[in-house]
Amino acid sequence: MKNLEICALMPHPSSMIPEVGNGELDKIKNTIAAAAEAAKKIKECNPQTIILITPHGPAFEDAVSISVHPRLKGSFAAFGAPDVVLGFETDGLLVRHILKKADRLGVNIVELTDDEAKNHGIRLELDHGALVPLYYLTKAGFKGQLVHISVGMLSYEEVYTFGKAVQAAISSVDKRVAVIASGNLSHCVPADDALSDHAKGREFDHKVMEAVEKLNIKALLQMDREVVAAAKECSLRSIFFLMGVVGGLNATGETLSYEAPLGIGYGVSLITLQHKPKETPSTKH
Repeated sequence: MKNLEICALMPHPSSMIPEVGNGELDKIKNTIAAAAEAAKKIKECNPQTIILITPHGPAFEDAVSISVHPRLKGSFAAFGAPDVVLGFETDGLLVRHILKKADRLGVNIVELTDDEAKNHGIRLELDHGALVPLYYLTKAGFKGQLVHISVGMLSYEEVYTFGKAVQAAISSVDKRVAVIASGNLSHCVPADDALSDHAKGREFDHKVMEAVEKLNIKALLQMDREVVAAAKECSLRSIFFLMGVVGGLNATGETLSYEAPLGIGYGVSLITLQHKPKETPSTKH
């Protein structure tokens, strides 16, 4: 599947945005540098469309949601920077393919049309979980289209299946695509790890970052549910989606950075797709 070359896990603290972060920028400089590096490498693959899944868009208990409005925009007004505005055209063709493939795999999707958004009292705009990674993509020069997906509250297995549907959709279109999973790791990793929940938060982060680097879906599924609950994260479903997107493909993972100086784990990872066929063991003796 040569039209998918690269995917990324990226965090979304508003403090990563220079116009917002001010004094906190130095505290997360490793995350900022890694996000810029990830954006640069994604741009070098020259994607025409970015598929981005966020945990902070419109959330439904029994479905993921996908924005079908022709153009989406958002700003950092809620964080004191109303002049920082981003806007993207929606890739309607890819959205239609995603809807079709998800339906075949039995994944529930809410299509966020204008009417559907009004019925649910939802504003059709980009949330900060999407805006922060897209800010760095824009700085790197990305000017293509967007597919904006909100992860909802489906089970991990269902979100993984949805990722497989998106993989199939990508293979059905003749364009270069990159995929970004937006998510912060544990919200319970302050400097003092003496408290059990804090220790579990750091344990969660380390296991997740290792699993993403090794593309180890089994390790994610086997994580202790108490550890997951204690982490108070907003990334795991996005990551299961990402594992579905690359599942079965020849890919390698790479950790660019991890840190938690503000009490929340921020991880940046890249997954690069290899388009050479996997080598099979020789049968010669």
